[in-house]
Amino acid sequence: MSVSVLITHDVVLSPAREAEWLGRLPPARRATVSRWPDARARQRSLLASRLLGEGLRYLGYPAAALASLRHTERGRPTLDLPIEFSLSHCEGRVVCALATRGPVGVDVESVGPLRAEAFPLYLNAAERAWAGRSARRFYSVWTRKEAVAKAAGTAGLAALPRIDTSQHEQGACFEGRLWHTAAVPVGLGYVAHLALGEAPDDLVFERLDPAVL
Repeated sequence: MSVSVLITHDVVLSPAREAEWLGRLPPARRATVSRWPDARARQRSLLASRLLGEGLRYLGYPAAALASLRHTERGRPTLDLPIEFSLSHCEGRVVCALATRGPVGVDVESVGPLRAEAFPLYLNAAERAWAGRSARRFYSVWTRKEAVAKAAGTAGLAALPRIDTSQHEQGACFEGRLWHTAAVPVGLGYVAHLALGEAPDDLVFERLDPAVL
């Protein structure tokens, strides 16, 4: 299994570029995104779609392959292709992970003031003890959990208490399955993790400038 993780930074798109990128989305997705009132959320979603298109190009698919992009009833993005992918964005970073086999999830967060002690509902005692009062460690646990939840196809926060990251340095247990996890190099001030159903044969991280998307 080969896995590619593409990373870019957040930029403000000109109205012309936003319109151009919207026009390249499938009609249903275009209609949905264009109705979002939050301009930054719209533009980060467009950046994620552009990363996905670039990842598909790396795998040998034509630009038209993005035409099958749609979202399931649970909100999970999917394509009519024999690959799995996951998208995530926050203020400052956008990430896309693609896997040629098996489930994949990715989550990125900007490091803020939150601490593990404030989240006993979602982090178990061992996770809270490891994180201590370190914000970066809290976000490390959180992004691993979110990435596993995405890979497993669950939605929202309900699954997070059942995802245990405390037993394995590069894995997490969820519903009797061990998920492989790996840190994604997204730069200072951010934390991101990848989750996979199995350890990859080949894992590549690549930073891309938004100008080339």
